[in-house]
Amino acid sequence: MDGIKDIDHHEIEKRKDRVRKVWEYKKVDHIPIGFFIDDFSDYSLKELCENGELQYKENVKNIDRLLRLLPDDYIPAARVWPGYMTIATMFGLEPHWSDDPNQAPGISEHIIFDMSDVYRLKMPDAGKDGLMPFNLKWLDYFSKNLPGDVSLTGIDLGGPLNTAKDLIDTNLLYTSFYDSPEEYHYFLNLAADLQVNCYEQIIKAVGSIDRLTCIDYDPMWGPGKGFVSDDVCATFSPEIFREFSIPYSNKIFQKWRGGRIHNCGPNPSIHLYLHHDPGINGLNCSYKYSKDDILKIKKAFSGKGIVEFAFDNGESVEEIVKGYEELADKLAPDVAAIPFLWLDDTWSDEGIKDVHHELKQISEKYSNEMRWITDR
Repeated sequence: MDGIKDIDHHEIEKRKDRVRKVWEYKKVDHIPIGFFIDDFSDYSLKELCENGELQYKENVKNIDRLLRLLPDDYIPAARVWPGYMTIATMFGLEPHWSDDPNQAPGISEHIIFDMSDVYRLKMPDAGKDGLMPFNLKWLDYFSKNLPGDVSLTGIDLGGPLNTAKDLIDTNLLYTSFYDSPEEYHYFLNLAADLQVNCYEQIIKAVGSIDRLTCIDYDPMWGPGKGFVSDDVCATFSPEIFREFSIPYSNKIFQKWRGGRIHNCGPNPSIHLYLHHDPGINGLNCSYKYSKDDILKIKKAFSGKGIVEFAFDNGESVEEIVKGYEELADKLAPDVAAIPFLWLDDTWSDEGIKDVHHELKQISEKYSNEMRWITDR
């Protein structure tokens, strides 16, 4: 474990500074490249989700490996991940696992079949209900047992509208925007307040917000710690997004200024993403599901927003390199796109080193073509 034991603090700070500069549209030698490993060769996803000790063991192994293999860019981060449905469990729902232990869990059932039911919901205790005690226990353990230069992610809480998706009957989820807007706003206000309470407990568990990559699940370290995951907005109109998403995400961003919104894609409301109050820094998305939105992203984010494109669908070295070349060609000189690679246990050491080498060459050229603030 020489990598994780011998972390060069000054080197990690240099890599973080590069990220800071890109977020501010200041010139850098190359645009950062992010890495994270999900390894299910020893344990299934279900075994890991349900066992914090195994998660710690796998995080240490994967961080050590990337530190040894990558000469630049990698900012080590560990993640406690019980599934995405923590907030649903705080309202009494049980995680649902399929027959495949490597398929991410969902929720067992909905609990709201009439929108008047929202008024009977009780505010859960962010430190005691559902999966939060598990999350807080292991965040505390990770923070105390990992070197200080290893950042931690927050917990994958989704966003207020994703909580609505988990708790509200599917048909009602969509029809109630029109039939029961008052009840919907009541629910989303409750969900947003609960999410803020959970993030406060998460920060307390790790000791300081500076220890986090962001308040939610993203392992890509960022200077702005705010984060809202809003995947369900891919299925809503911009009008619905403006009325029912932005105000409740704002409650989170007002507490932790700056940061990112996540939507895998597609992005029908991309032109509204940077219009939160206070403003945010950019988007975290999946290359596979957002690649058709590149020109829309360029128009909406030009000179003022960063985009993290995750290669998280089992892409090969060739597919990742080709995808990043496409991003650089289409977004330069106006928008900075940061590639983030979610690797699995099928990647060899040579494959990881090779893909980093290839991407860094592209990112150097990309950076030289950018219209940075210092060049204007």
